[in-house]
Amino acid sequence: MSSFNVIDVEKFEVLPNNQPNNNTYSFRGGNPIISISVPSQAKLLRPSSVRINGRLRINTAAGGLVDPNDLKGAGAVDVKMNSRVGINGFIQNVNISSEATNQTLESVRQYGRLVNHILSNTSSPDDFASNKSVTSLMTARSDSTANLGCNDVDFSIPLYCGMFQGGNPIPLSSNGVNGLVINLELASDNQALFGANAGDGAGAFYEISNVSLSGDYLIPDEKGMAQLSVPGSGAFQYNSYSSLYSVINSSDATQTYNLANSNVLSIIHSFLPVSHSNNYAQDSFANGELLNTDGAGAYNQAVTLNKVSFSRAGMKLALDYELDMETQSLQSRPETQLNINALNAFKAYAKSTKFLNQPQMDGFGGRDLIASLDTVVNGSLITGFNATSGRQTAQEIDVGVRNFIVGLALDRVSDVGMNFKGSSYSTRIQSTLDGNSPNSIFSYILSKNVLQYSPNGILVSS
Repeated sequence: MSSFNVIDVEKFEVLPNNQPNNNTYSFRGGNPIISISVPSQAKLLRPSSVRINGRLRINTAAGGLVDPNDLKGAGAVDVKMNSRVGINGFIQNVNISSEATNQTLESVRQYGRLVNHILSNTSSPDDFASNKSVTSLMTARSDSTANLGCNDVDFSIPLYCGMFQGGNPIPLSSNGVNGLVINLELASDNQALFGANAGDGAGAFYEISNVSLSGDYLIPDEKGMAQLSVPGSGAFQYNSYSSLYSVINSSDATQTYNLANSNVLSIIHSFLPVSHSNNYAQDSFANGELLNTDGAGAYNQAVTLNKVSFSRAGMKLALDYELDMETQSLQSRPETQLNINALNAFKAYAKSTKFLNQPQMDGFGGRDLIASLDTVVNGSLITGFNATSGRQTAQEIDVGVRNFIVGLALDRVSDVGMNFKGSSYSTRIQSTLDGNSPNSIFSYILSKNVLQYSPNGILVSS
């Protein structure tokens, strides 16, 4: 598509296509899909401006409001959402397609976990305490986030899909995506919520109401209007996330995936005990290290991570060596090699200036499984819990909560990506997993896709 000038910006807001009679979406209520269309027109969509707006209510099984910290004095009702994910944890899957052709442009499963990875590695505690708290119902402190659920609360969130985070304006006409349909599949109640009282009775549940999508249209000049309005042929490139799921259970495990993409930019992996997903008693978005079970079957035994390596078609990938962190893992020190390469998957490490919990939260003498109180890190006091009240005081971040990922940037030079057409991708993890403690692996792949359009329709190639 040739260049043209943008002469104006037009604000817009659209309502869902499938708005219920009671204006409320709920997994329990049988309305778990939110479908919103952005019509085909001779305009461009500014992707960074797109927001999903609405109101969240978290209910007890009986339908009353929860109160994890007993702010209202009627007794604590411990039901909460993950503090690092906020409202994003109520979205299970995101699917973006062309309105005219139904061609899928991007599909992200386990969306809330992806958001956790992105924001925890690109945002500071101050970011979580300010704008993200207001718009996304997330903070760096679990007790603060829990308080947000004590009332009906409004939100306005961007979509952290590749298409909306890549920066390139999206042509909405037939010389482009030909309109967009955004389908949000809501998470189950026991996926989004957890806590001591979450499973009481029939279980806590949530409701989302007043949903809309807003953003900016970019209005082209006369040349651009003509170019977008007259059917033609061309192409444009955009970023896209895809997701995969597998299970690791052995001390020397190689996970092999067929990515089938010619422009892979980065890959990340995170872990969760298999029984902790969709479980009111556990945080489904917890993002810690691999765990073994104890004699009673509870996942509470630390696993030593020995080595990690990456390969393409059996050959070492990006790094010509294994990442060896056995000593660091045994001594509860930061696994520096692993951390830096994982952070590179989001942004060049040398240019990264904001992290939520790196390196403050990585080890420093105490296993992450051990509950910490006041902790001194490099001479600075990180305040934990008040022993008298049992509540957190004015701390920046939760103590003992990891943001642990394994990841790799595949092209930080040309930003073109690496070709995996016909070549497999593998990750080898050597650890002290005991073979009786299966852990889920959630994998996210960031790639470049090409959308080709013509009078005959559109075609997406990876």
